[in-house]
Amino acid sequence: MSIKCEICGKTPMKNSVICSEKCKAVRLRIMEIGNKYFPTYGCDNCWGDLHEGCTEQCKKEFRESGEFGKDLWSIIRLIFPKEKQL
Repeated sequence: MSIKCEICGKTPMKNSVICSEKCKAVRLRIMEIGNKYFPTYGCDNCWGDLHEGCTEQCKKEFRESGEFGKDLWSIIRLIFPKEKQL
C-alpha cells in the first residue's frame, strides 16, 4: 500500500505527506486555524503526562479542540474527497 496525500489522496511529493503547494497551503491553514482558537488546548500540561494533573476545564477544551479539528477536516474532505483505498 502506498502513501497518499493527506489532503487529496494523490501521490505525495518525495518525503512529504502532501502532493502540491496547494495541498500544503490547505494543510497549513487548517493547522493555523486550530492553533488560533485552541493555542494550548486549555493548559500547558496537555501533552506532558497524558492529562494527569490537568483540570476538567482543560480536558473539556482539549475534547472541543478535537471536535473543531474534525469539523475543519470534514470541510476539506468535501472539497478534496480522498480516493478509496482497497
